[in-house]
Amino acid sequence: MKKILIGIGGLLVLAVLGVVFKFFVLSPVARAAPDVHAPTSAEAIARGKYLANSVTGCTSCHSPPDPNAPGGAFIEEQIGAGREFADEGFPGTPRARNLTPDKETGIGAYTDGELLRSMREGIGRDGHALFPLMPYLNYAALTDEDALSIIAYLRTLKPIRNDTGRSQIDFPVSMIIRTVPKPVETPAAPEPTEPVARGQWLIKMGSCADCHDVFDNHRQPIEGKHFGGGAEFKFPKGTVYAANISSDKETGIGAYTDEELLRVLNEGIAKDGRPLWVMPSAAFKGLTEDDKKAMIAALRTVPPVKNQVPRSQMR
Repeated sequence: MKKILIGIGGLLVLAVLGVVFKFFVLSPVARAAPDVHAPTSAEAIARGKYLANSVTGCTSCHSPPDPNAPGGAFIEEQIGAGREFADEGFPGTPRARNLTPDKETGIGAYTDGELLRSMREGIGRDGHALFPLMPYLNYAALTDEDALSIIAYLRTLKPIRNDTGRSQIDFPVSMIIRTVPKPVETPAAPEPTEPVARGQWLIKMGSCADCHDVFDNHRQPIEGKHFGGGAEFKFPKGTVYAANISSDKETGIGAYTDEELLRVLNEGIAKDGRPLWVMPSAAFKGLTEDDKKAMIAALRTVPPVKNQVPRSQMR
């Protein structure tokens, strides 16, 4: 019996050491920040502004929200100054860092390579793994040209001193997220131009699935339920449920006309006239008309998922 207990104890020690080695030695997988430089031309900065403000939503997530306006609107005077996501159903308090060029609290001291690595590989300047609320797995599909254009635009923002602090993520999620980052090894494909493919790319860059998929108890998407909605988000003003944006005609957007979907993108207004408080229409309204139509065309191809989502309750 003594030998059995010693053997079991030894196995437990090895298991613990294995877990420590996996999560704290092997993870996160990171490479050195690449030696790259963002362009400085007016064209690149304009391109980066379009991507950051309307396609990827960088400024929507990294700016203090306007508490009195729906649609992901933010306080314009504090664009890029950072924010925290407290009491919104996340495991802890994720914080979107200050993206202005302030050298002490923003990105002013970052190299372009460090920013590129953070954006597409999920590795902070000091080597820590970013919480995947920052959708770096999606941004891995950004070409070098597009990603560096975003960085070029961020360098032009007004510096704002605002130390958001690091995200505080609850255990065990704080350990699990260390296993997610991975280096980008294959160059991203150029942006598609064919409407449906273009729309699918825009939907990925907008991280629509991160809110609108159906998730299990571990926040993992359920296969066959793509864009079925129902995820719950709690805010000081109430509770929001992500809409079903599959093509189902009864519970999704199958009965929406293109004009009604354009109204969602431009104004954040649902088919029945309700304001959509969290739907980032403040960003999407800046898309070109062709890009809006491409997103709608892509959504029309999503298989129907029958899932009646509860009505959001906002005060």
